[in-house]
Amino acid sequence: MNNKIHIVSFDVPFPPDYGGVLDVYLRAKGLKKLGYSVILHCYEYGRGRHHDFSEIADEVYYYDRKNGLKSVLSNLPFIVKSRNSEALLDRLLEDDSPILLEGQHSTFWVQELLKNKRKVAVRMHNIEWQYYRDLASNAKTTSERLFFSMEARKLRKHENQLKKVPLLCISESDREYYSNLGYQAIYLPVTIHSDLVLEPLEGEQFALFHGNLSVAENQEAIEVLIRENRAHKIDLPLVIAGKNPSAILVKKIEAQGWKCIPNPSDAELNDLMRSCSLHLVIGFKSSGIKLKVIRALLTGKPCIATKEMIGTPALETHCEIWDPVLPLADKLKSVLAENSVSENRLEELEDEFGVERLKIVLEEIGF
Repeated sequence: MNNKIHIVSFDVPFPPDYGGVLDVYLRAKGLKKLGYSVILHCYEYGRGRHHDFSEIADEVYYYDRKNGLKSVLSNLPFIVKSRNSEALLDRLLEDDSPILLEGQHSTFWVQELLKNKRKVAVRMHNIEWQYYRDLASNAKTTSERLFFSMEARKLRKHENQLKKVPLLCISESDREYYSNLGYQAIYLPVTIHSDLVLEPLEGEQFALFHGNLSVAENQEAIEVLIRENRAHKIDLPLVIAGKNPSAILVKKIEAQGWKCIPNPSDAELNDLMRSCSLHLVIGFKSSGIKLKVIRALLTGKPCIATKEMIGTPALETHCEIWDPVLPLADKLKSVLAENSVSENRLEELEDEFGVERLKIVLEEIGF
């Protein structure tokens, strides 16, 4: 086994406070546990350059994104063109260690790396062009709709650049999509560790919904929760926590008699996850595996989820699936009545998401 590996991250994976960077963080940590020396390369655009990455990397390098008009008007996707540091390429070519490119975002140099006979794989966090198509459909302004639509078209065309490298897909459905198009697609779920487990706390009863409250998907989910409450009164108190909610959204939440916690710290969010009576993981866009489902399950508390949020049968067996044609209030009552004891699911989830799965995939692609 080559004991050195390069990881090129689309963003700085610290703090690991949203799904994409948490996936990067956990995988790097898994690689360290497997004995790899990790060289972490990060495109930085606002998350800072002074982090202690000793837990996940042996060397760390930072690069600027090129977010100017040239990147916007390029025939390449903006998320790819803006990550084209020549300093990164020079460093990657200094040795012959394998290279893991995180997301389609990080693949600007993929053809150059292949010309130099480097072992390269791409971690596909989702089907990127579909994600941007959905962003376009939810855009609030004409300019946003135009940009996201153009980006979706560019990303779909750019996928062809990845035909000759293994694609490590976050879900079986994504793997099937790429496999049917002739790509070398391999299922690699997120990598979990025992330190993700949050010991449950008991206290006042409430349901917790959390996420980035500035994104359309989570705003849509909250609107559905509000409609459910108006149609069939939800007796269980709800707490909605997350990043950057608008003043309008906070007002809507509080008008239901619910509590909104904007921008909780990691410690605050962990305490909420440990002490809630159950988790609500509600969403209506199918894209990969939602890490917050796994994090919710590792608290041992019940998890009510919509089918779109699951991504794999391995998680579905541990969740209570809510069909939105039925009242959520009834689902909440039945789940609370049936689930009075917290359940540690780590051992069962490790079969699918532990570091051994990561090791198997790395051996398969010759890393």
